[in-house]
Amino acid sequence: MMYAGLNWAAYSGLLLLALWIPALFVSLRRFDALMRRGQARGPVRGLGFGLFLINLAGRNIALPLVGGILFFQGWRLDPILQLGINLLVLGVVFESIRSIRADGRELKRFSRRDAQQSARQLALENRLQDRAWPWSIAHCLLPFAGIYYAITRRTITPLLWDFLARFVVLLASAGILVLFHFLLPLDAEQMINEPTLTNELWVQLWIRSIVGLLVVLINVVAGVLPVKAAIRRIQADARIRLEARE
Repeated sequence: MMYAGLNWAAYSGLLLLALWIPALFVSLRRFDALMRRGQARGPVRGLGFGLFLINLAGRNIALPLVGGILFFQGWRLDPILQLGINLLVLGVVFESIRSIRADGRELKRFSRRDAQQSARQLALENRLQDRAWPWSIAHCLLPFAGIYYAITRRTITPLLWDFLARFVVLLASAGILVLFHFLLPLDAEQMINEPTLTNELWVQLWIRSIVGLLVVLINVVAGVLPVKAAIRRIQADARIRLEARE
């Protein structure tokens, strides 16, 4: 059951969703700055880089997820739990604001350097400095990473390839799952009512599980490899254009 009621937990969810907007923008810019070739990562190395990735996932994925859960399902909590959740959310918000402001100050030096170039020239140079694998994974996992990349690099090629590849693979995955549903039908009532499963049912369950995992893996790979190829393509195009200007 889903119910969006106005309660203190719902207000906390709205607060997290409001925090997510600046956190998403700053996190993508920070990721952009760190994923450039030849860019010194400074203190963000080793364990620090791992913590940065965890922080990135928390800002971009956990904030809207938890905010949505609290907004739609917070009414299930009793008043004492809502009070505890509110205090916890306020602590997260204040700590997040501090880290977001720190990242914003760190990004100012990139903004000053980028302001010295034209937008088109900057977009072409940024394409050449991009690391293909991190940005390919970001397109697959981080919300709005593809849109951010399209705006800052002035190209929709990776975003378009990502969309087309996902659409084709999604159709193929749906077809495979439907095919296995007819080839290996499972009787849910039989599985519930029988105390022990037969060997035939166990085999069907294992086959369905393996096929499901393969479909998920194919969808993940299909969301990464086409974007990587598209980034390589636009990097070659940027190199040609910059050489022509020289």
